[in-house]
Amino acid sequence: MKTAVITMKHRVEILDAPVPSLQDHEVLVKVEYAGICGSDIHLFHDEHPFRKPPMIPGHEMSGVVAEVGASVTQYKPGDRVVVNHAIPCGKCRFCQAGQINICPDKIVAGSDKMMGFFAEYINVPESTLFSIADGISLESAAIAEPLSIGFHIMNRLKHAGKGPIAILGTGTIGLVALIAARSLGYSEIYCIDPIDYNLEVALKLGATRVINPLKVNAAKEIQNYTGSSGVCATIVTATAQEIITDACAMTSLNGTIILLPMTSRILEGNFYRLVAGEQSLIGCRGIIQGDFENAVNLINSGFDFSPLITHILPMAQSQYGFDMMVSRQEPVIKVLVRP
Repeated sequence: MKTAVITMKHRVEILDAPVPSLQDHEVLVKVEYAGICGSDIHLFHDEHPFRKPPMIPGHEMSGVVAEVGASVTQYKPGDRVVVNHAIPCGKCRFCQAGQINICPDKIVAGSDKMMGFFAEYINVPESTLFSIADGISLESAAIAEPLSIGFHIMNRLKHAGKGPIAILGTGTIGLVALIAARSLGYSEIYCIDPIDYNLEVALKLGATRVINPLKVNAAKEIQNYTGSSGVCATIVTATAQEIITDACAMTSLNGTIILLPMTSRILEGNFYRLVAGEQSLIGCRGIIQGDFENAVNLINSGFDFSPLITHILPMAQSQYGFDMMVSRQEPVIKVLVRP
């Protein structure tokens, strides 16, 4: 079978690999669509903390069951599925507390422990699969994994109530956070991004207002919109210079800043307002089972995710897909690859 491999920094090659053999509890899935994620871009730049070239990237996918292992009972060939790729150990104190997303021994796709999904076929445990309803496009279904992160972000913000929020960065993760927030009843959502196209998509998906920080001071704008109080929470999905300083400036006293980027780069900021205003800065990583269930339920409801999907490419054009995600020389949000 064909696979796309990041063989070195900024280089993707199409290489042959054997079709995976199945253990009794596993399912062989024919990959229909695999998405390029921000963490795959960090791997492409050789900046990811634990994903390093050479490696098959990819942990977002939708597909069709091709074969099942001897002990598989819930799925059969032809079933349409998505995969929650993160497999916790189930034994550590974090798993025992239900915090499987921070299990230190968790296995994730696109790492040295599990093959990534930029391949024609993948083998995964039956327990990782979720069914996609008939009539739902597998293109939309491929958004399941990032959408589940959107729900995890909002679950991390439960303590903040449902007051106004800001989203710094409206790439895929920022936009799925917007979708999750709207589905959970948040009604005042400000989206900030230097790319006007992304802001247009944010408006289509229900943002209250959008702000381009290259044109105006985003923190001042949000202070004006909120009567000088600021938003209750700011979601940071990008790594622009001074982004943490900006997040603190637009967040209210006793508000929360949540940090998403999975990068080993050093991010700097002025933390005076964080301290003086007793704000909280919290990290957000991965998902728990309920987040993925929420994502699949929204997908199976028929929600239209097409505004997110700007490109669908054959796997032979994976290099182009990664280059485009980096250069941004044309409007791009979610790139799906078809093995």
